[in-house]
Amino acid sequence: MKFKQKYNIGKVLSLAGLMMLANACQKEPYDVTIDWTWGPGLDATAQKEIIRKEINKKNVNMVFLDFGEQNLTSWLPIDFHRARDTVQPCMNIAPGRILLKGTFFVNSTVGAHLPDVSIDTVAGMGLADSIWWTANGVKVQRLHPLQSK
Repeated sequence: MKFKQKYNIGKVLSLAGLMMLANACQKEPYDVTIDWTWGPGLDATAQKEIIRKEINKKNVNMVFLDFGEQNLTSWLPIDFHRARDTVQPCMNIAPGRILLKGTFFVNSTVGAHLPDVSIDTVAGMGLADSIWWTANGVKVQRLHPLQSK
């Protein structure tokens, strides 16, 4: 006994058209910006969870951690280095897909050229950290006395 399967060409074409439309309607990759907030003691546990959630979404291309404009003129080089040690593991969640943006205003006298990142007596940023922050997207600028940030 032979069975014949009847196909309705209209239904087949309709189904093929719907499949093509569904594929064409896939969302384009997009970027996400997360406003960074420092936790107590520069803790980033909450930030890591938000970053993981966003970077694992199907169509997320890049995640930007936005520091905004921060007046950090009283920070010591050791503070900037600890902050770097906090942010780096967040970036390691998806290397190359998590970038930084924003501006850090540093001490107008010393700036960001101190030779040692472990200094804990003079406000300013160590050169190695300045290079790291700027290489990863943060602008580092001296806050001049006439500026108010």
